[in-house]
Amino acid sequence: MSKNFLKVYMCIVVLILFSACAPKNIEKVKIVIPPPPNEPKVFYETSYRGDSSFATRSALDAFIGEEISFTNINLVKPYGVAAFGDSIYVSDTARAAVFDIDEKLKKVSLIGAGSPGKLSLPVGIAVGDEGNIYVADSKSSSILVYDKNKNFLNAFGGRLELARPTGISINNKDKILYVVDTKAHNIKAYSLAGKLLFTFGKRGVEESEFNFPTNIAVDRRNGNLAVVDTQNFRVQVFDKDGNFIRKFGKLGDRQGMFARPKGIGIDSDGNIYVSDSAFNNVQVFNDEGELLIFFGSSGNQIGQFSLIAGLHVDKYDRIYVVDSFNRRVAVYQYISEPWKKHNPIKYKELKEI
Repeated sequence: MSKNFLKVYMCIVVLILFSACAPKNIEKVKIVIPPPPNEPKVFYETSYRGDSSFATRSALDAFIGEEISFTNINLVKPYGVAAFGDSIYVSDTARAAVFDIDEKLKKVSLIGAGSPGKLSLPVGIAVGDEGNIYVADSKSSSILVYDKNKNFLNAFGGRLELARPTGISINNKDKILYVVDTKAHNIKAYSLAGKLLFTFGKRGVEESEFNFPTNIAVDRRNGNLAVVDTQNFRVQVFDKDGNFIRKFGKLGDRQGMFARPKGIGIDSDGNIYVSDSAFNNVQVFNDEGELLIFFGSSGNQIGQFSLIAGLHVDKYDRIYVVDSFNRRVAVYQYISEPWKKHNPIKYKELKEI
């Protein structure tokens, strides 16, 4: 399926619909990538800012804008994102907490805002199949674990093992948690109970070497790892044991190149999504590292980003992109063959926009 992607520049079709009384994220926008008459591959679903996303206000209020403050449970400086069940988990470095945005219940709560398990500088997030939530806290150099009810369970790592943990991801099949240690320029693999299993990588520019890596994603098909090697301006791919497979990308301002790569995710077809905070876009590559499409640009409108950060693709191929300075998480959907079969009416609508 991924081989049929079209190599295009950032192309979108936008239709903005306002109503007199709608959710505060009334951005009812239809963005299809690439635009008709091409076969659609990705479309925009919605955005979340916090509890204001589930309230109502007038179209005039929405146009004027909302003043975000610490008195509301709204995102201030989001970075990492993960999704499980009905919840979208977003780390907020200014709040020093993780947001649990429940799409079904339409409510927002905080994780790690108080003791025990108080967070200092939450960055990466991952969720295990059992619902436990793992958070990388860069300031305490630890991984903090909470159960599905947001109760603190334990912490592991610490300054004797981790210098500055950032991105994390879980291989749920083999029960391995991978932690990007940015300051140590390596990747550490832990059991879900917190035992250090192995480490790979060191500082450098050669294969299997890193220069301030930031984020990581696990390919659910085979357990392969895609690591954002940020200051080497590339992505490196490894097997689950840390053996090098391939690399792609280099410094530049053309498609397929990177300037400040940050977030990363992998869909069910093995396509790799990489967010770049310099370009404020998401580039999509196949599993061989060939550029397929990209979307996004700088700005504050829907379909645009300002200091794009973390990225996550869930098992249903929903794509979550952290739009940090715009204080929101944008949600897109990859149109896989299974998605088409389960959503024939929606798929027809997308082709007819």
